[in-house]
Amino acid sequence: MFCDAVPSVDEIIKDQIYLGNLSAAGSEETKNRLGISHTLSVCPQSTSSGPSHLVIPVDDSDYDNLLIHLPDACRFIEDALAHGGKVLVHCVLGISRSTTVLAAYLIKSMSLTPSAAISFIKQRRPRVQPNYGFLKQLAAFAACGCAPTPTHPAYISWKRKHKQDVTIFLNYIIDTTVIIPNALFLSSEFPRDPDQARLLLLDLRITHLLSIAPADVAAAPAPVVQRHLRVDARTDDLLPVLPDACAFLRDALAHGGRVLVTSRLEARACTVVGAYLMQSRNASPDAAGAVIQGALPLFHATQSFARALELFGARHCNAAPAAADKTAAERRMGEPGVDAAGGAGLVPAATA
Repeated sequence: MFCDAVPSVDEIIKDQIYLGNLSAAGSEETKNRLGISHTLSVCPQSTSSGPSHLVIPVDDSDYDNLLIHLPDACRFIEDALAHGGKVLVHCVLGISRSTTVLAAYLIKSMSLTPSAAISFIKQRRPRVQPNYGFLKQLAAFAACGCAPTPTHPAYISWKRKHKQDVTIFLNYIIDTTVIIPNALFLSSEFPRDPDQARLLLLDLRITHLLSIAPADVAAAPAPVVQRHLRVDARTDDLLPVLPDACAFLRDALAHGGRVLVTSRLEARACTVVGAYLMQSRNASPDAAGAVIQGALPLFHATQSFARALELFGARHCNAAPAAADKTAAERRMGEPGVDAAGGAGLVPAATA
């Protein structure tokens, strides 16, 4: 498992609690400098060294049960602070597991909500981010009154739905298709749950979100730039707004962004992506469609999809390459390009 070679640690509560990585926990110089008296290790890579060292051997997996260990973790921190100690909470990277444990302590000791506890920690260590499964466990921890047990109704409810919820979220990531590596992504399945949506964008490192009706897309978290296209029932009705969609994609990619295009109607998202590929690469409708088909083998290029790209090419693109030039055009799809497009048609994000 990857581990930062350099100790990384941040003070979360002044002179009391610190959050760091595995290297920080293994650095006697770092712990002596900070005056650490107690260590809470949330990873199987550590072995307890005595009563001042608690180890919770949980992997950073959305499916793992960290919830049942949170009361012991909170008691360990409380006892250490009650005796004037200083606590280092860590996992391998100091991002997910250790953050979850520390957030649970803040929920209990400061009466914070799970989101407020994460925000509190993030202000002091910006890189932190529990995985989706652990976020759901923090919500269950709060619902259990910070005292989860196998017989508590809120724990039982979480346990019953846990695997299904995590699987649904992970499937959103799996079902997101890469059109241009590290730049342009396409999806017909976008989470309606705000936590899932936020973490999906975070996990994919999305900087720009373009949704096309029908799409259930709530407000994206800052700093993600979000736009929504409202269109009528027929795919052809995308034509008036395709130049503006292309401009949005062009500007985002030209500045090194990562864009997700989403619609519940896959053909609409594919039409927008196809139009961008045509305009930015001077590609024919067939060449653009071939790139999409290569990324989405099960996508059926309907007549309306092909017609929309043909009309867009006739109105807004340079001459499409001849059939003999298609292979070269397709080879050029690997990197985002910069070509002009403009106009109106994009509106603030909304559910439509």
